[in-house]
Amino acid sequence: MKTYYLQMNSPDDLVKTAPREGLCLRVVDPPDGAVNERFYREVGQAWNWTACAEWTIPRWNEYLASNPVSTVVLVLDNEDIGYGELINRDGDVEILSFGLLENFLGRGLGGAALEMVVRYAWTLGAVDHVWLHTCEQDHPNALPNYQRRGFMLYETREGPVPETRPGT
Repeated sequence: MKTYYLQMNSPDDLVKTAPREGLCLRVVDPPDGAVNERFYREVGQAWNWTACAEWTIPRWNEYLASNPVSTVVLVLDNEDIGYGELINRDGDVEILSFGLLENFLGRGLGGAALEMVVRYAWTLGAVDHVWLHTCEQDHPNALPNYQRRGFMLYETREGPVPETRPGT
């Protein structure tokens, strides 16, 4: 299995896409494990996200309380369509999870949704670097979408997909 590591070293590297009418971002504050559990399960089921698949809502709440994690929900015309989960490790922001619910795939929302999540990532304090990883099991458009938004590939690894979420 190939895992691709991508990064963005400046907010100026973010490549804009056409805005999507009615699309916005809702920050989940205070953190709510039920939100993370739902989206991790529903978004990740098609892409074999397994590291946290068995977590209960109390386990999610514990994780969120003990780590600098930010969760955002993507909303289109007042309907939740996807999410992003990010962690800021001393200015090094990782997008731990990003994705759309199955009903919203293939509707041209991925670019605008990702742009919103990345813009938010750059606001999480003093940020020097935003990065993520994806793999061959992810949506076929994931890697091209990340690259179209300005992420640069800096490493490719063979082997099991690593879990970088703290506490797993």
